[in-house]
Amino acid sequence: MEDDVVVHDAASWATMRRQVDRLRRLATDLREVAAAEEHALGLVLARLDGAGVAEAAVAAALPQFQSKGVALGIQAVSVPCWILGDGIRLQQVLANLLDNALRHTPPGGRVDVVAQTIDAQFRVRVCDTGEGIPADELSTVFERFHRVDPSRVSGDGGGSGLGLTIARAIVVDHGGSLMASSRGAGHGTCLTMAIPSA
Repeated sequence: MEDDVVVHDAASWATMRRQVDRLRRLATDLREVAAAEEHALGLVLARLDGAGVAEAAVAAALPQFQSKGVALGIQAVSVPCWILGDGIRLQQVLANLLDNALRHTPPGGRVDVVAQTIDAQFRVRVCDTGEGIPADELSTVFERFHRVDPSRVSGDGGGSGLGLTIARAIVVDHGGSLMASSRGAGHGTCLTMAIPSA
């Protein structure tokens, strides 16, 4: 822009703002992943109703799903699912799982969330009807900068490749696990978070 190679118009400025925002998000994600991998997130633990945390995350994500034309549903137990957790960080995990599902599900698709307690664990399962993950990539989806084949990504494909890495580190710091499953390309994906019940 300084050399007048690019026109100084609203579209150019909008593109530049989007790129700056993307770089800002990437820098934030890099700081988060470094802190998460060093177990230095400073979790603020409290007794929480995990089902309530899941319902709040779904409610917050619903407008994005509606905007893209992807159905979002939740099935949560009506009794509290008590956990010892950091509510803000767990909201971050669930927001990431929902964002990931939305990014990989085309308009007209569906994402279902199930929140329940099984075998002394609170579990949230986020399943989409998106493009799925090939079996040879399932073991790497939580690695830094992992991206599926760009030709299979619906929409803008715009994640940093760090979200699932951060999400897994947060869940592990809660004494839990985050797992991915898929029957392969074209068959959707399920991400399951499990945290010990309190």
